[in-house]
Amino acid sequence: MTRDYEALVILKTAGTEQELARQAARLEEPIKKVGGSLKASQSMGRRRLAFKIDRHSEGHYHLLRFQAPTDRMVELERLFKLNEAVVRVIILSADEAAPVAAGAAPARG
Repeated sequence: MTRDYEALVILKTAGTEQELARQAARLEEPIKKVGGSLKASQSMGRRRLAFKIDRHSEGHYHLLRFQAPTDRMVELERLFKLNEAVVRVIILSADEAAPVAAGAAPARG
């Protein structure tokens, strides 16, 4: 069974804009490797991290929307973490990501 997913990937900021673009383009490889297909890839630019991660205080944020088999998500996350350019990654199903993306705040009673 395949589902829609979103992945927010933080890349290291070292290097030129061309190198960052190449690193972002390589993020599609693990998705294809697990049998998925990329729907959209969006650069969100360089941002300051809330706290240092592996001595990095800034990261280049990249949002990926894709379809992939549900039973291959653990493998996909492992493949992303093997990429030396990746500082941090979070993968959510589109169902989980929809309220966040829409800016919906939980109702208060």
